[in-house]
Amino acid sequence: MKNITILIVLAMVIQSFVLIAQEKQKAFQQDDVFSVFVKKEKRKISDSLNALPIVLYKPYLAVTPFIGYNPAYGMLVGIATSIGMFLGSPVNTTISSACVGLNITTKDQIIITARTNVITSGSRFILRGDWRYLIFSQPTYGLGTGIKMHTNRGIVFDNGGETASFPPEAQPLNYNYIRLYETFFINLTKQIYFGIGYCLDDYTKIVDHKLTLDTIPRIIASHYKYSTEHGFNPEKYTVSGLSIELLLDSRDNSIRPVKGFFANIGLRPNLTFLGSTKSSWMLNTEFRTYVSVSKRRPEHLIGFWYLGQFTEKGKVPYLGLPAITWDMYNRAGRGYVQGSIRGVNFLYGETEYRFPISRYTGILGGVLFVNVTTASSDDNTRKLFQYFDPAMGAGLRIMFNRKTLSNLCIDAGFGADGTIGIYFNLNEAF
Repeated sequence: MKNITILIVLAMVIQSFVLIAQEKQKAFQQDDVFSVFVKKEKRKISDSLNALPIVLYKPYLAVTPFIGYNPAYGMLVGIATSIGMFLGSPVNTTISSACVGLNITTKDQIIITARTNVITSGSRFILRGDWRYLIFSQPTYGLGTGIKMHTNRGIVFDNGGETASFPPEAQPLNYNYIRLYETFFINLTKQIYFGIGYCLDDYTKIVDHKLTLDTIPRIIASHYKYSTEHGFNPEKYTVSGLSIELLLDSRDNSIRPVKGFFANIGLRPNLTFLGSTKSSWMLNTEFRTYVSVSKRRPEHLIGFWYLGQFTEKGKVPYLGLPAITWDMYNRAGRGYVQGSIRGVNFLYGETEYRFPISRYTGILGGVLFVNVTTASSDDNTRKLFQYFDPAMGAGLRIMFNRKTLSNLCIDAGFGADGTIGIYFNLNEAF
């Protein structure tokens, strides 16, 4: 028995040295789950991302289903698709992308989204769209940061669908929502674009479940109070306006960048003759940048993200005010439920550390992130930088398509007052 044990240990040691020797001969090659586990595709060790054959106008797909259950929503079933396509030579044309999602529940909730970033040959023109139709439920807690949101925990799916029941201090809202954003950009210089577009936010059939006007004392919810004080019908309103934007984009890939930066500043005049309930002016600003910490693996990096949204003039209806996770891809504010932090003016910052887990295939990766939000109320009781809502978390990345670098993202975020969210998405947070 002793001799057998020695032989087994010796064999394990020899095998370990063999594996080490083989690994030293390996070189990194980007793979994805389909090429390794489904297609069994064989590739040479010399293959790299830049050597992969790219076919123009061919859609490269990544699809993932979602499923969940909660008594507040019933069964939730969803699917999200990420599509990448080159409309010109990869040498001078950034990949175009589209994210399409559908979530439905057994309690008659519907979430349909289509986000597009179409880039023509030579990156001369960009057409960016954000279209949504929602029959939706969402909690609100009032305006500004630093408001208690105890035990708000749940699973958050792509496009904002989530399975958390609302805590007692939440003010649940039901409403129908249509968003139509479309902006056309023209290249002015190598990395600078000018854009003009149209933005529509239409809210109807708003039901405020915390509002009770026929009791003593009456319960006046935040949405109703804000709407009546500023002259909005608490059951429906519209924000309709133009978008005038300046864009700087030097990223190497819009789906999963590893270098470059993205900066966007946009002025949005909402005008009554375009259908807006009230006139207002809003200013939206955004900046992203990426700093690689490895020459061999550029995707091993630290990313920085800033969002700033401000109401410059006039009055914006409650649900149209800047809020957490209402950015284009619903990614800001991991650690909080969508819309739970809202303000007249809104600032958000995030840092994310991205690192590879799969040493040679690049299939698995991980992230660590921290973020912080500050927002102001309409009555100045809560001002920018007076209160902060921080969050932190970690996540796993699974490469779905190596040609477009589309990832499945699974994140766990932890916010203030015990708020917790598990997030499922396609492609990086930013």
